Amino acid sequence: MYAVVIAFNTKKYTQGNGPKGWADFWDVTRFPGPRVLAGGSGITPPIEFALVADGVPPEKLYPLDFKRAYAALSRIKPDVLKWTTTPAQPSEALISGDAVIGVSSQGRIQLAKEQGAPVDYVWNQALTEHSWWTILKGAKNVKNAQKFIEFASRPESQAALAKLSPVGPLNKKAFDLIPAERAKLLPTYPENQAKTIERNVAWWTQKDASGKSNLEINNAMWNAWILQ
Repeated sequence: MYAVVIAFNTKKYTQGNGPKGWADFWDVTRFPGPRVLAGGSGITPPIEFALVADGVPPEKLYPLDFKRAYAALSRIKPDVLKWTTTPAQPSEALISGDAVIGVSSQGRIQLAKEQGAPVDYVWNQALTEHSWWTILKGAKNVKNAQKFIEFASRPESQAALAKLSPVGPLNKKAFDLIPAERAKLLPTYPENQAKTIERNVAWWTQKDASGKSNLEINNAMWNAWILQ
């Protein structure tokens, strides 16, 4: 499992006085300064963030209200320095101080923090998503693919990966093999996961009567909105 978190430059904000959730991210009066936010046609559009900031309870997010989300995005638009399009851009802007608050992959911002960069983040209202193993229909090496998936799902394999990169094991037994201090940095560590919001990927892929997916509908709305 991966997480996208609210991060900040520690020369401007700290765990004590920094943003704690999406309502704070949107509150440019209490938490002034330039932001970086994911672009709407990227891998993780900022729709869920905008709706939670606007007061929608996480458990009632789906189906997403695009109209309400874009109204919320319009309010913060003047304070967004850059709508990011690559995973590296948020951490780069926060490390340099060009932006003081942003949305970043937890793995990248954690690595930057470990390397001494002036950045930190909060787990509260982080958006999580997990990867999937897929075997294509008609694949010639199905048995080997199944063996690999079995291997990759073992506690030992998932623990080894989590020691290299702060991704969250989905096999809970992996935590028996991960040092406690490392475990506390992972998205599926119970105390962290309890604070997060899991993205409903299935909803984003659903199609309307015209055959367009919710992702395609949002992309069209984003392309029109960003030019306004």
